[in-house]
Amino acid sequence: MKNMMKRALILATVAIMLFALASCGGGNADKSGAIKAAFEKEGYTVTSAKYADMDEDAKEILELALSDDMVDKMANYEIILLSKKVAGFDVPTAIVVKCDSATAVKDFLTVTDEEGAKDTTLYDKAVDEGLINENCYIIAIDPDCIDLFKNA
Repeated sequence: MKNMMKRALILATVAIMLFALASCGGGNADKSGAIKAAFEKEGYTVTSAKYADMDEDAKEILELALSDDMVDKMANYEIILLSKKVAGFDVPTAIVVKCDSATAVKDFLTVTDEEGAKDTTLYDKAVDEGLINENCYIIAIDPDCIDLFKNA
């Protein structure tokens, strides 16, 4: 009887630990909800879209800020457009690229040359400047957006 109690206790402990691990997302936290909420709270207009559905002005900003390879990868990710009302007009202030995971952000910002060598300079710089928050990367037109993004 004692052995059955021990086994039941061990199985219950393992089940609780697995549930706790699953609840934490296994280290792949999605910060997009917190980011959207933080910007909405500060009066920003927040719009989610796929790259193909974005207007030409937003696409042009991305094409100027990113390499051709990165723009090609945009079809795989959700794009969060942030704008603020100024004199009655919606003025774009930032674009957030929501990747599937923090690892996907690194892959997105890693450049591979013709010989297959990987360069993480852009990723490293983005980390240093606070442009990455878990699985999201911000391209800020308004520098004030960066602090809000980092603290979301």
